Amino acid sequence: MRVTYRSINSGVQKTLMKRYSDLTKLQEMLSTGKRLLRPSDDPSDVSNDLKLRSRIKQLNQLHRNITDGLSYMQVTDSAMMSMDTLLQRLRELAIQASSDTLTNNERLFIASEVEQLLRQTIAIANTSYKGDYVFAGTQTKIMPFPVESSQANAPEDYTNFDMAYYDASAVAPGTAVQIFDAFTNEAITNIIPGSFQLSVAGTVYVEGTDFSIDYANGTITIDPTSPAAALLSADVLNGNIAGVPNYSQGGFQMTFDYVGKGQDIYGQPVDNNGEVLREVESGIVVPINISSEELLVDEQNNVDMLNVIISFGQALIQDNLNGVRSTIGDIDVAFKNLLAAQSKNGARVNRFEITLDRNETQSTEATRLHSELEDADLAEVATQYSVTEMVYNAALKTAAKIIQPSLVNFL
Repeated sequence: MRVTYRSINSGVQKTLMKRYSDLTKLQEMLSTGKRLLRPSDDPSDVSNDLKLRSRIKQLNQLHRNITDGLSYMQVTDSAMMSMDTLLQRLRELAIQASSDTLTNNERLFIASEVEQLLRQTIAIANTSYKGDYVFAGTQTKIMPFPVESSQANAPEDYTNFDMAYYDASAVAPGTAVQIFDAFTNEAITNIIPGSFQLSVAGTVYVEGTDFSIDYANGTITIDPTSPAAALLSADVLNGNIAGVPNYSQGGFQMTFDYVGKGQDIYGQPVDNNGEVLREVESGIVVPINISSEELLVDEQNNVDMLNVIISFGQALIQDNLNGVRSTIGDIDVAFKNLLAAQSKNGARVNRFEITLDRNETQSTEATRLHSELEDADLAEVATQYSVTEMVYNAALKTAAKIIQPSLVNFL
């Protein structure tokens, strides 16, 4: 049987291509450091490798969730610690102001500090982290407790309805009437003690002499014994009194600050009780926030921290000794409520730290298994490459000797 040149040539070329393919594959493994480059390399290992890759990505995302949640809760914890310090100072001031030896002027001095502590408490309740208000529930982009103002400094404040109003024209002096927002016509509450001033046509009227304010409920009561009782017993928004326009520049001027409520783009109050969630393990979701209700309100005893501070400031301004003394007990209740919120947040921090350790351990193990499957043993591959290169070169030399074409081969 005669072996033709064509069959010899074909067999040699196939052998050379196979050796060259082996050499190319080893060279690719050396350059990339990877053993699995395509499904055909090892279908079973490639399948397991893809599962491990997916698991590593999942663990990395969970790691980001955990660390972000920890940072969120640490900001929350820092804010509550500051609030704890404020409450301690408020309690000290309440005990000091409850003494019979203090004069009205001395209590007014304390009221000035209480006003600043109230403003600082509001600022803490509006604490934000990466643009999110941490005590705002799920409405994290809306400030939960904006400090609003009734302005009466320019004509625009009246035309834009930035000054509040009240209507005491239809009731007898000595009757409490509600103060309203002139823009929304909604009742105003939680006025900041010490910020209220009322004047008509340039004459400033004195709180405690001409009128009194219930700061928590947002009502004004005109003193019937005041010489200005008839003037102040008016519908501030409409009508005229003795030729003085009530709701225009040069007429009534009522300025104060008050604690507002977060509103959506439609002007509707938002609920700050929702839970902000983070997935920390596959299928396990944990809340990371303390809502403003949990922070400030003891529902069992019906004590609201902001109302307590406002009532404290009001009692100081009005020299109400019984009111000052009752504040001490309310501050203690607010302390306990704050402690409960701190404990809940601290327990979550501990859980997240334990989960973070577990996540890092799992990530390390998954990465190790992934490396064992996918990464090449470079020392072994280098040895194989040298051997394969020698075989390939030997095959080339052998082919050169075997294939010596002449005209006879084509006969």
